[in-house]
Amino acid sequence: MARLFLICFWLTCYTDASDIRFTLAQQLCRLAHQNQINLIVVDDSPPHIREQLHQEQGAGCVQIVSQDKGLYHGKGGALRQAIERAKTWFQDDPKRCAICFTEPEKVDLLNHIPNIVQPILMEDLSADVVVPFRNRALFQETYPIEQYHSESFANLHFDSLAKHHTGFQHSDGGLDWLFGPFAFNAHLASHWLDYTGNSWDAQMIPYVRGVLRHGWRIEAVEVKFRHPPEMKEQEEGDPVWTSKRLHQLNVLFDLLGKAELA
Repeated sequence: MARLFLICFWLTCYTDASDIRFTLAQQLCRLAHQNQINLIVVDDSPPHIREQLHQEQGAGCVQIVSQDKGLYHGKGGALRQAIERAKTWFQDDPKRCAICFTEPEKVDLLNHIPNIVQPILMEDLSADVVVPFRNRALFQETYPIEQYHSESFANLHFDSLAKHHTGFQHSDGGLDWLFGPFAFNAHLASHWLDYTGNSWDAQMIPYVRGVLRHGWRIEAVEVKFRHPPEMKEQEEGDPVWTSKRLHQLNVLFDLLGKAELA
């Protein structure tokens, strides 16, 4: 039987357990238990917060590990540490396993995991990678307006570069590059482990190179994902968050756009 591993990580140092993102992370862990999804969390919170987070492990599906900064640096390092940890669970038949990455605040994504990984786990292995795309109406309705526009703009930019290559298009258009979550067949894990980037590029560039260099089959699956209203309330209209969005675009325009797709 095919198995699913959902990899989640966060690196923000929560100093207050009432932090919105910490509360959402707890919800994600509880939903993983409820939906019986194996979840690995690589965490870098201070000890008093980590102790509370460890309470979410229970005896079920959730494993919470501290980030090993000596070996794994930054966001990309946390992703690699989680994949390395998951490898011990699917050594016998990795082609019948899927790994999915998401961020902790995307709690509702766990309700869509079966649809996301279905093309990977089908008997004919019809996809190597799945990049889910957000329902357009819910994207606009539930996200901070600035994030909706910045990520829509970035998606169009990367689509304009990717259209010159085969493999990135689907029936509804291009990819939802900036959404974040993606899934891949576990036997391809080495491509993420071998990549050394430490930011958002560590999520995306391995599958971009897989399509360009190895002919991987990538599919897009629509999800009726609802972003948490707490996130929209906190971030909308706040210049701190618009500045962070701009920084993200600058990083990805260089590392993904210029270096890989252009």
